[in-house]
Formats: sequence, structure tokens, C-alpha cells
Amino acid sequence: MEETEPTPVETVVPPVASAVVEFVSLDPAVVGLWRLTSLIASGFILLPSLAFVLFVGFAARPLMGWLLAAWFGLAAVRLCMLVWYPKKAFAAWGYRIDEKVLEARSGVWFKVTQLLPLSRLQHVDLHRGPLERYFGLASLVLHTAGTQQAAIVIPGLKAEAAERLRDQLVAAGGDDAV
Repeated sequence: MEETEPTPVETVVPPVASAVVEFVSLDPAVVGLWRLTSLIASGFILLPSLAFVLFVGFAARPLMGWLLAAWFGLAAVRLCMLVWYPKKAFAAWGYRIDEKVLEARSGVWFKVTQLLPLSRLQHVDLHRGPLERYFGLASLVLHTAGTQQAAIVIPGLKAEAAERLRDQLVAAGGDDAV
């Protein structure tokens, strides 16, 4: 009896019914918004810490050099977060919508991809805080059923585009009654 070699099995990938939808980036004005919020946060971090460094440093003079060096290190990190990080976060953010799902991606250090089947969309909120209004931006909050990760936030959308996207998502949303 002759031994025959098994024939290789071909893997057939079914064709995709619809064309791939490109990712849409956020509005570039979000970089300015994120820089401003980072500047405000830096003020809340750096000013009290400088007061602490000066208070403790004058009480224990030998520690003054080390405390100031640590404070300047913290200030350098905050400066990096103010200048470098918003541009990288903007480049990492994107979303796309096809007829069945919304996909959002984000993350500079830790990449996050979130998929939301439109049939599971329960409601959509439009948020516009004072700084977002100043930059003409809005955030969409997409809610689904569930307790963990039950909301997806898409920040930094032009206000008019956010309203159109909200209306489009509500119209495309599912008819699941909860």
C-alpha cells in the first residue's frame, strides 16, 4: 500500500460585501483644547507642589536642592505632556462607521479599539463644556446596555459634525427594546 501525501487545504476567505470605510480623524482644534486642559492641570499640579518644595526646603535646607531638582523634573514631564502628547493623541484617534458597527481607536501608549454594534446603541449624548464651546467642539457619548465599558466617548468633533453624527447614529441604531 502506497502512502500518499495529504493535499493542502485552501483557505477561502469570503469577499467582503461592502467597501472598507476609512477612519475619520478628530477636528485639529482638539489639540489646542487638550493643550489648554493640560496647562490648567499643570497649574493645579505644579503650583501647590512648588509651595510644598519651598516650605519643606526652607525648613530643612539640606533637602532644598533635591526637592527643587524633583520639582523641575516634574515640570519637564508636564511640559512634555503639554507639547508632545496632544499631537500624538490626535494622530492616534479615529473612528469609522459602516452599516453595522462603529469602530473607535485611540491610545498613544496603550492602543484601544472599541467596537459598537449599531443594533446595541441605546442613546447618544452630545457634551459641550465651556472649553469645548470656546474651541467650537463637542464630544459624543454613545451608550449601550451593560455595566462595564457601557459608554464610548468620541471627543474633539466639530459641533455641527457631532450633531449630524448623533442624528445619523440614532437613525441607524437598533430597534432593541430594553
